Amino acid sequence: MKSLKSSHTKTLFWALFLSIGFVFGILGIIFGATKGITLLLVAGIVMTVLGFYGAPLVWIKYGEQGSYLAVLDCIVNDNLLSINSIASSIGKQPKAVLGIVNQLIAKRYLKGYFVENGELKPIQNEQEDVVITHKCPYCGATLSLDKEISSCEYCGAKLKVRAKK
Repeated sequence: MKSLKSSHTKTLFWALFLSIGFVFGILGIIFGATKGITLLLVAGIVMTVLGFYGAPLVWIKYGEQGSYLAVLDCIVNDNLLSINSIASSIGKQPKAVLGIVNQLIAKRYLKGYFVENGELKPIQNEQEDVVITHKCPYCGATLSLDKEISSCEYCGAKLKVRAKK
């Protein structure tokens, strides 16, 4: 959630910068052209173009991230795991919330969950016990080793097991 909030703040900064830059760009064009200051004219043109085309896109991204934060807040802080309950909590359609949840998972802002039948379910890592069969180098008996260090149950020799990667 921290990384999304940080990204949201940066997006706000750039949206404001481009919006204000658009206005100052127009002023730069006017004063640069009337006073014959080429550098101010060029800077004004650049800022106007960046502001005109960039500001709306960045504002859209800012709004999108706001929706992400609202859904993520419902999941993390309010512990709402039903798509319908999240949708009613933030005033959006369930289909839109499902899309946002899928985006949160895809962008790795929401980790450890998957969606199944309109419900968020935690991923449970079930670790299976690894059993290695091996021959004892001392007496030749077949052994089942399931620990890092084990011993031969026939001759008592200490054996070290290394997991293969």
